[in-house]
Amino acid sequence: MAAILFAGLWFFVGKSKRLALLEATWAAILGLGINQLIGLFYFHPRPYMIGLCAPLFPHGPETSFPSDHVTLMFAAAFYLLLARRWTACGIPLLAVALLTAWGRVYSGIHFPFDMAGSLAVGFISVGLTHLSSRPLNPLNERLIRIVDQLTSRLVQTRKRGASEG
Repeated sequence: MAAILFAGLWFFVGKSKRLALLEATWAAILGLGINQLIGLFYFHPRPYMIGLCAPLFPHGPETSFPSDHVTLMFAAAFYLLLARRWTACGIPLLAVALLTAWGRVYSGIHFPFDMAGSLAVGFISVGLTHLSSRPLNPLNERLIRIVDQLTSRLVQTRKRGASEG
């Protein structure tokens, strides 16, 4: 969901906002990486794995702490809200993250404790990403130029195809 939102926004915002979207993406990726490290050292069963409920949808029996889905969304939302002060995008994304957290618990896939862990990992990844934003700026600028060039070529190709057809 966050990826779709970011991809859609990319075409309608200026360069500084694109940088914010890219940095929020880095925060989300870092949060996912932290989750993977936690999963290597700490296993916590899912509610259905210990017989507390039947899950609403099938899910593999892997560690539940913390939630990858919610960590990704919390990290991106918090980065936009706290590091970039971009409330127009951060607040709706935070709302989606909260709804997702509720849904994952309601469906029997996670415990509320897992969501608290996702919240903490989201904050940690935002802090680390914000601290490294200046050194990563040249890479981010280059990535933005590459994506802009690719999308420009794609738009030109589509316009040419539409005018010929």
